[in-house]
Amino acid sequence: MGLLQAGYRTYEAAVNKVGVLTEADKEPLAPIAHIIQKAQIEVILSAEGRFYEAKVVDKNDATTIIPATMESACRTNKAAPHPLCDQLKYLSSYYPKYFTSYLEGLLAWAESDDSHAKVKAVAKYISGGSLLKDLEKAGIIKLDNNNALSSGKCAEMEYEKCLVRWRVIDAPLGQQSASWQDKTLFDSYIHYYSKLISNRRHGRCMISGQENVVLCEVYPKGVASNNYSAKLLSANDEDGFTYRGRFVNKSQAITIGYIASQKAHAGLRWVVANNGIIIGGRVFVCWNPDGIKVPNISMKSLNNSSKQVSFPNYKKELLNTLSGYRQELIGKKIVITALDAATTGRLSVTYYSELEGADYVLRLENWYSSCCWNLGKIGIQSPSIWSIARCAFGTERNSEIEVDEKILSEHGQQLLHCVINKRTIPEDILRGLTVKAENPMAFKLSEKGPFGRENWEKVLWIACAVIRKYHNDLLKKEEWKLALDLENRDRSYLFGRLLAIGEKVERDTYDEDERREPNAIRLQMRFSQQPMHTWRNIYEKLQPYFSKLKPGNRQYYQKLIQEIIDNIDENDPKLNRPLKDVYLLGYYHQRAALYTKKQIEGKMEVEE
Repeated sequence: MGLLQAGYRTYEAAVNKVGVLTEADKEPLAPIAHIIQKAQIEVILSAEGRFYEAKVVDKNDATTIIPATMESACRTNKAAPHPLCDQLKYLSSYYPKYFTSYLEGLLAWAESDDSHAKVKAVAKYISGGSLLKDLEKAGIIKLDNNNALSSGKCAEMEYEKCLVRWRVIDAPLGQQSASWQDKTLFDSYIHYYSKLISNRRHGRCMISGQENVVLCEVYPKGVASNNYSAKLLSANDEDGFTYRGRFVNKSQAITIGYIASQKAHAGLRWVVANNGIIIGGRVFVCWNPDGIKVPNISMKSLNNSSKQVSFPNYKKELLNTLSGYRQELIGKKIVITALDAATTGRLSVTYYSELEGADYVLRLENWYSSCCWNLGKIGIQSPSIWSIARCAFGTERNSEIEVDEKILSEHGQQLLHCVINKRTIPEDILRGLTVKAENPMAFKLSEKGPFGRENWEKVLWIACAVIRKYHNDLLKKEEWKLALDLENRDRSYLFGRLLAIGEKVERDTYDEDERREPNAIRLQMRFSQQPMHTWRNIYEKLQPYFSKLKPGNRQYYQKLIQEIIDNIDENDPKLNRPLKDVYLLGYYHQRAALYTKKQIEGKMEVEE
């Protein structure tokens, strides 16, 4: 099943939702031969086609379903009118280039066997040519001395490009009926247009597999609303390169039936509009074509409580969250895709994957149970793939970690691939997090956070979660723990523990409101490159602080330092070589342990 087939299947499964905008949806599912656009002006007519009222459309209520032809649905600068609702330049006789073709199409529909009362009312009104003057009287637009549109705007849109939608007052009841909500009007145009194009080229549809159907000659745009003009399918290479010599004409590449094309594109637009995440112009969307709800890749619902969550409870919550989806998705397909506009007219599929629903749930479970970290009072947390990419490549600005959206989307897609396809986290992301986590002085002091650098703390714990997962995945076992591992003899891990002790000793002598950074923190970058030499320097600078500590605390710290040093091989000829990234795990674990209450020889406590 390809992307267009997934869209087609989505439409077929949700056919009962066509033309209906629910509270849960941002956009409705468009009927065949219809598109969705934003309207700026609403005109109300009587059943006889007389002007009654006009108003500016609120931007929160601007979503409008309108009839469209094969050509108008993908129009650019060419005059290709929509059959009913269109821009002001198409609806006014002052613009004959556009108006003539619009009126011809509207009258042809109004006079056909598949006509509708609303179409007849609009056709009679438009034929009178008073639209612009009526809108001016209503205070919606301004005309120049030639009775043409001035250069103003309505609802932040230039007058010429303002889309007009229609309401018609039902004669018997006196109620206003909206053209964009009338299913009988939708059906009227579908029947009318299907007859209108019945004589066009026929062939085999490569989406539905049906033979001898009307083929789509041009394909709709607007699958991704943020890149509205970009198309998934497009062919305009009949001159010049002529399809790079691969084909004589575009039908040799692909043939898609008009109905299947409409369903596929409408289905894709619907899931993108309601489920897609837009980052850096790239749209990420995950869904089940049969309409079954699927868990979001970000899994934001995990650990939202204010209580501390242990790893067993975190994993239990993860399993409980996913178990409801697992049963529903057995035997079902999950589609994950990313769409980006390579140019203004081309929509690229930058990522596409299909997998069984049960496998998708298992891969989410695997990722979020392995890429997590213990934040102490908060408990176990797992970073989103977007947070990982942001912290790895972002820069602190205005108290926030900011990153170029294009970079975020590119590396977010890499991590999406890791989650879905169980790939190892890319080394550039790992390295980006490590470099930022070992350079706390690059972050500003803030009022929030226990250590005064809130953004650095965020980068640090996310780096630890990713480092732990990366190395455990390489070893294919749970080698690196979520809490302090006193049995770990890894050289980098041990040096990381020493760094945390050096920081804690100095902080213990500070006044309550003192924000100065300890020597261990200021020298952390150098420490990661020359650990043995830098540790000697840090230890020498600790002596005055040792003297300020209570005897019990001083003995505890000195004993702990000695225990760690005894586990470091001093005969290692490369003892001073740069530390591996896992030293951050040792640092975080030891620091967390030191800021937790501990009984020392039954006499006193060390605590935050």
